[in-house]
Amino acid sequence: MPSAPLTIAQRARGALLGHAAGNALGVPTEFLGGPEAILAEFPGGVRDILRRDTPASPFDDDVAMALLLAEELLTGDVDLERLAQRWIGWLDADGRGAGNWTRTALNHIRTHGSPPSGTGGRAPNGAVMRALPVAIATRGSPRNLVAGTWHTAALTHPDDRCTWGAVAVNVAAAELLAGRRDFLADVIEVLRVNEAPAELMAAVRRVPLERREELPILGDRAWDAVSCVEIALWAAWHEPNLESALIWLANAGGDTDTNAAVAGGLLGARDGEAAIPERWIAALPEVDRLRAIATGLVGEG
Repeated sequence: MPSAPLTIAQRARGALLGHAAGNALGVPTEFLGGPEAILAEFPGGVRDILRRDTPASPFDDDVAMALLLAEELLTGDVDLERLAQRWIGWLDADGRGAGNWTRTALNHIRTHGSPPSGTGGRAPNGAVMRALPVAIATRGSPRNLVAGTWHTAALTHPDDRCTWGAVAVNVAAAELLAGRRDFLADVIEVLRVNEAPAELMAAVRRVPLERREELPILGDRAWDAVSCVEIALWAAWHEPNLESALIWLANAGGDTDTNAAVAGGLLGARDGEAAIPERWIAALPEVDRLRAIATGLVGEG
């Protein structure tokens, strides 16, 4: 007897829990380098969540900033200045895992009252990693999804590779939340009509035929937005199993926590909450909060 179709709430909870689980799984290996160094530190590799949180710091930056964005969305009257102040408050009180550029951008907003005008030519992945709540909240309105994702990304990462990279991930997330696994054509079309950077377009177009070993996981581009998008879309397109995909990313090297977080969000949207191992959910902090936010974002709270 075929299983019942996943509900939107199950997919949304899967997305936020998958994002949080991937992030937590990858935190211990983030700065170890390549897979050989990770195996030297963790013989057999990392397969379970090794807690790094504390009561004062429940989440690494990927999840902490995403949840603050989600809570702003739940107000029903999103204010970008207020959102920036939420992030600045978190940076001051905790800030665990915050990247150098994110710190620079938030301090610029604090000092000048406005976002930075550019990123100095760099394209860090800090906007891509936190974008998921916008996709859940606006999944039925492509125009709002694109605008909301772009503007919240540009608050700290005003580079087209960052803003449109976040849009690419969120278009994929919205398709997966709707139960449509063939998301790449929609991602490519949104990027094309908005004249997204050629570098990002090329990365997305590579995904269907690319092999795992060809992904930009290591090297100089390991922490940039385009690489993060390419890796996450590849995982959601090719990997049949959420658990094995996130274990692979946590042990692959490079920016393990963010790659696994973004991929985990997409895989969770695709496969639902039940695809996340119970042992991972048991190891996560504030699971009830994550579930409640996800349910609220789809309008069932």
